[in-house]
Amino acid sequence: MMKKNEIFKNKEGYTDEVTGAAIAAADRPPAEVVRFRKMVKIMCEAGDLRVLGKITIVDKKGRHW
Repeated sequence: MMKKNEIFKNKEGYTDEVTGAAIAAADRPPAEVVRFRKMVKIMCEAGDLRVLGKITIVDKKGRHW
């Protein structure tokens, strides 16, 4: 299992924060997806409902979030 700080290491084992930050930013979902998930959760709370699984969102490019 990979540790959290291992993503910032290059092949030789040296710290590579720029590459690690770029990978972390690329894996992060867009702000619209995060906002949509929060809105769904708030609507469920208002209706005394809950989400019983993973919310999967597909954008126009076909990426699953």
